[in-house]
Amino acid sequence: MAKLIPPSTVTVELTSAELALIRRALHLVRDFGDADDWDPAVCLRADLEAGPHDA
Repeated sequence: MAKLIPPSTVTVELTSAELALIRRALHLVRDFGDADDWDPAVCLRADLEAGPHDA
């Protein structure tokens, strides 16, 4: 198991179906997650919607 220390960048390969599932789960954080997780979930979902970035 890897130990991730923020801030860090991680590259993960996902299928389209897996990505869609993650996006849906992040959307549900607003209704079912802790208030502290709302903004990070929105930011991560926006990053996933934007697609890959050039480094």
